[in-house]
Amino acid sequence: MLPVDTATTEALPGRSGNEKIARLLHEIEALIADDEAADRQITGGWQTFGDILAAAHTHTWDAYSVDLSTDAESFRGLSRRQQEAVKRVFGTIYRAESIVDDWMDRIVAALPQEPKYEAMRAALMTQEHDERMHRGSLLRVATEVLGIEPSAADRVAKKYNNFVAEILFDRFEVEMQQLLRPNRPLEDVYTAIFIYGVISEDVVANSDVVIRRAKGNALYDVYHLPGMKEGQTNVRRDEGRHVRIAVLATHRFLEEYEGAAERLLGICSDYMDLADRMVRRAKASHGLIDAHLAESYGPDVDSLYYYVMNMKRLAVRLDELGLREGVLEVKRRVDATISELSGDNGEPIVETPNRLLKLVGPRMLRLAGASRLTS
Repeated sequence: MLPVDTATTEALPGRSGNEKIARLLHEIEALIADDEAADRQITGGWQTFGDILAAAHTHTWDAYSVDLSTDAESFRGLSRRQQEAVKRVFGTIYRAESIVDDWMDRIVAALPQEPKYEAMRAALMTQEHDERMHRGSLLRVATEVLGIEPSAADRVAKKYNNFVAEILFDRFEVEMQQLLRPNRPLEDVYTAIFIYGVISEDVVANSDVVIRRAKGNALYDVYHLPGMKEGQTNVRRDEGRHVRIAVLATHRFLEEYEGAAERLLGICSDYMDLADRMVRRAKASHGLIDAHLAESYGPDVDSLYYYVMNMKRLAVRLDELGLREGVLEVKRRVDATISELSGDNGEPIVETPNRLLKLVGPRMLRLAGASRLTS
């Protein structure tokens, strides 16, 4: 585990007055450490693309045969508010799987047709299969459990997904279009794999899973949805393998290209710039975005919590890749953001939006698009 935990909390001014912030930081670090430890129990022996391929065969599963009948019955018995909560979880996951599935085949096709890339291609092809299956399994959930027509699944998922995730998805689409353009150099393909597997699947998507689980928002247990839980448990295991593919590919990138470290650090700095802008704009929304995130993740999750979880997860992965300069940049930014967005009493600044803002704010933000949070 990355040794930045006590260093971060000790760097805060007037630590005695920042007990809640200190608890927040320690909670996030403990959650990441536990998740990493659980992941290492499975992935610890995966040192090569051959290991990944063998693991894919060992852990193969059939998402199309998961029994969803109990889930459908349980969902029908929920209150409308509870059904809305399940749809929010579905929306976030379905949108993420849809976006990455759209690009996985293009990443596989972009690798050079040379023997030295055959093992990497074979590992990525297992991921291509997984992404298509994950998306298909969630489409089953939409139709068989939630009562959503197949043609409406994307529209409904967008409606229930949170604004922050949609902004990140838009950015991902733009980056993939640029990096996987015709006649791109191999450095761009490696960069696409890093953004796809490390930033998108690990830092963003897996942070979402960890937050939900930690905040008692694991609705599969609360609302008796065993089929959805089985499917997402297997998906999370698959994604641990996908992150390993990206880490191994990034190690190769760092070994093969002299300027790889600088390029990856630049990518991460751009992501951190976006995260910095988003959390500050969120706090300037007079509680609207914090209320939106709390609705999706639980009452203790505001934009600062979401930000710190993502940033610290990025630091863990950068440390694993030997990009220590990036780790230190994460620490500097987290310290600065916490200091800026905490009140004089050391408490995180969280406003409560008024009734009018609650009514019209979400629609205004959706109409304004990403510029509302990123400019």
